[in-house]
Amino acid sequence: MDDLTSKLESLLFVASKPVSTTQLAKLCDISETEATNGLREIQSARQSSGIVLMEASGNWQLSTNPKNIDTVKSFLTQDLREKLTDATVEVLGIIAYRQPISKNEIEAIRGVNCQYSLRQLLMRGLIEKTANPQDSRSNYYQVTTEFLQHMGLQTITDLPEFSKLTAEVKLPSIPQTSTEQTVASSPMPSTDSYQDPVRTQETM
Repeated sequence: MDDLTSKLESLLFVASKPVSTTQLAKLCDISETEATNGLREIQSARQSSGIVLMEASGNWQLSTNPKNIDTVKSFLTQDLREKLTDATVEVLGIIAYRQPISKNEIEAIRGVNCQYSLRQLLMRGLIEKTANPQDSRSNYYQVTTEFLQHMGLQTITDLPEFSKLTAEVKLPSIPQTSTEQTVASSPMPSTDSYQDPVRTQETM
């Protein structure tokens, strides 16, 4: 690896988002053609490694090898789950499927205050605030690219369909009370042995 590819790789490593060819060329004081050639060299060298160089519409970013997505996704999901409470995970799920969504709307769905959960998610960079065009005094919330990376997704549309997700959830059976069990276990009287007291008197 020469000096140029070393610089390019270092820049891509510290970048938190995709970087354009133009920007990388300016930072390295080279032409875009030279930058592209250097990036292609890195891309080729890393083709079978754990960290690969991905390109989309002239933007470049280091990423985990797609072949390892299941292993990486399992690790990140477990790591994410260990750091968040059940309530916070619930809030995150609501935002992911209903975004952009306001704090009031989230609380209307959950029925409880969600300020703590929102603060925890913002601190971890999993959600971000966006302007509410209908009310400048409030904000909307949506998930970030970091959330997508944690979930092993490329776009929010890669989330499982909510209807299919909930269809696989089996509700626990409700145990019968002692009274219900007694009624259920008691034999029903036979209609053959039943005698109408009025008809019995009439026949006597």
